[in-house]
Amino acid sequence: MAGQSRNENLPNLKKSISELTPHVSNMNAWAIGVDLGAQSMRGAWVNTKGQLHDPIKWETKVDEGKEKVLNRMVALVEELMKNPPEGVNPEKDALGVGFAIPGILHLKKGLVVQSPHFPDWKRFSVHEKLRKKLKLPVFVDNDANTGAIGEKVFGICKPYDHFVYCTLGTGIGGATFLNGDIYHGSIGMAGEIGHITVDPQGLPEATGNRGSVELYASGSGLMRVIEELREKYSEARVDNPEDLYELYKRGNKYENFAEVEKIFNDMGEALGVMLANVVNTLDPQAICFSGGLTMAWKAFSRKMIQITMERSYVARHNKLRILCTNLARNSNFIESGVVGGASLVFIDALRQSQEEVVSAKAVKKPPTLKAVSNE
Repeated sequence: MAGQSRNENLPNLKKSISELTPHVSNMNAWAIGVDLGAQSMRGAWVNTKGQLHDPIKWETKVDEGKEKVLNRMVALVEELMKNPPEGVNPEKDALGVGFAIPGILHLKKGLVVQSPHFPDWKRFSVHEKLRKKLKLPVFVDNDANTGAIGEKVFGICKPYDHFVYCTLGTGIGGATFLNGDIYHGSIGMAGEIGHITVDPQGLPEATGNRGSVELYASGSGLMRVIEELREKYSEARVDNPEDLYELYKRGNKYENFAEVEKIFNDMGEALGVMLANVVNTLDPQAICFSGGLTMAWKAFSRKMIQITMERSYVARHNKLRILCTNLARNSNFIESGVVGGASLVFIDALRQSQEEVVSAKAVKKPPTLKAVSNE
């Protein structure tokens, strides 16, 4: 047929993540996933069932500068390599290591363009530097993208081909699955929903924007409000969002509960305005939240869902699901980014094996599948 250059009897080399996901569990392999955050970095061996082996968590120490943070990332991987799962030879059996990196990434060049919580990471060649320091194949993506892939491959978003993933941590990140695949945009910078404006006359931010949702509904945004709360109520022992949520859980037993409740309602309202814009634009089946601040889900989610439904006619008509991750072993170790990092490796291995199948059909020789079953 005119205009077709490939044999239609051969498999599509660009299968979506949704198409590849069912085959991940048929693999018998391990990879390392690392999730870099502003406060801490987490890493673990992950197998193709989504199980973690001895996860570890280290302090990031952003103030020490980019090279030392990078060296800590490498040291974390090396520490994991010293303690592999039983029966795993780390030099031979690991398919690779996938990193979840916060900030705006230029994926085609392997650069961190800008990261609000890593101020010296401007145009930082993170992929090349990690590749040179580690003996394993290295994969890098934005932390929200990797989290979304983790939820798709192993988590609560398995049933959905169209969903938006939102990570609530020190900042707010986002990723979008459209037609069963992650949407990166033209150069890999799509999904920055934390910079959606919810107050046009609001606070300024370093990117040049004003009134973005991240300033009101992230960990750093809550810290600003916490400072104001401490000035107003000197007896309030609140040092972080976790402490604030503990006050919320005390309910009316805490004399200033109404003020704490308002803080979380304001957070929910800002997130609801953000979601209404996202849902009206993309019409997803589901929204999935992850990140450290989801520990306060009960405090802000009701207001967030209310505002989303009030402001989005699309949400009211498409039976939108608003979900919280199930990839969390406890409040100190949210797994989405770690299993997402490993999933980058698994998906790449499947695509490579697929290419071998296509090449083998072309020359009529059996393929060689590395660490992947032929099912």
